[in-house]
Amino acid sequence: MSKFYLRNQLCIPVDGYNRAMIYDLGRRDYHFISRAYYGLLNTDGFINFDQIADQSERSELIDFLLDLEIIFEVAAQHEEKRFPPVTRSIAYPNQLTHAVIHANISPAFIDVIGNSHLQNLSILAPQISDELLKLIASIKHLEIDGIYLYIENFEAENIERHLTELGRHFALFSVNFFGAATPDTQLRDNIYYNFFTESLQDYCQKTTVDKLFVNHDLFFEAYNKHAYYHGKVYIDQSGQIKNGLNNTQSFGNINSVTAVEFQQIVHSEPFMELGNINKNETLVCKDCEFRYMCTDPRVPVKGDAHWYHPTECQYNPYLSLWQHDDGYLDLQASGVTVSATGCTIDKALLDMKFNQIWSE
Repeated sequence: MSKFYLRNQLCIPVDGYNRAMIYDLGRRDYHFISRAYYGLLNTDGFINFDQIADQSERSELIDFLLDLEIIFEVAAQHEEKRFPPVTRSIAYPNQLTHAVIHANISPAFIDVIGNSHLQNLSILAPQISDELLKLIASIKHLEIDGIYLYIENFEAENIERHLTELGRHFALFSVNFFGAATPDTQLRDNIYYNFFTESLQDYCQKTTVDKLFVNHDLFFEAYNKHAYYHGKVYIDQSGQIKNGLNNTQSFGNINSVTAVEFQQIVHSEPFMELGNINKNETLVCKDCEFRYMCTDPRVPVKGDAHWYHPTECQYNPYLSLWQHDDGYLDLQASGVTVSATGCTIDKALLDMKFNQIWSE
């Protein structure tokens, strides 16, 4: 008797150049699978496991997927209609959801942000200071779901006093210290405290494996938009209005615009262009299995047919290696060339390098 299997709609297969993944949105986890298995599972209908000729392999795969609740069995074929597919399109009622500012931000920011509802407000500061604490207190009346602090200079000798002071501000969600002796995460007074050994500058410029997150909101945003630039505004230390921390283009100055003008800027097509980029339109990213859990801060550039990045990511999807992994090679050494005209792959060189690395 044939068995009928459907895929859990919150377990979404995503393909990459060498391998694929299952994004388990419900459990905020992921699992690597082969590209052949991706082809089987990338359906909203019944999964045809009979395409796997080897019975042992077929049974092992089914058991693996059932154990992880990636698939489930239904009793009869007509039950398929009870499990409609989940739409991956999404509407965004608020075009501005995330602002990044510095602790010395002008009071004009509070005036122009007006009644905007922000999901996140990130504040960059050299250290915990009276100026920073006054800023946090001054914005508590705004509609902000969570405030994130990024503290450039970690002061171990003052940490206990700082944590006590910060614990009085209930709007804080997380505080991130940089330049710590050892990495750590603590939960205190309902605030997450993260300690990083790297500098804030390095943290803001790099995509690393610890910055990858699997969850419902991020997946659907990244599937449709650019997860870093969509809905974001950055106000630099001189008040310039930009898309993100690494951008140089300014769209105006917070000190010389009205609230209406500010809203016109952040809702304009030129400002929103980067946020509307899809990773499937971006060279290299479109071949990466991590693309829907990634908030890549690099500034994309528009090429002849695709967007691309002049600087490389920390991950090479053509070798399935991170920069810190043994055997890592950059794109050029792998046989991959990326430019405004497109992406070319020396398949023979790439295959040779891949086999050398993964056969060791």
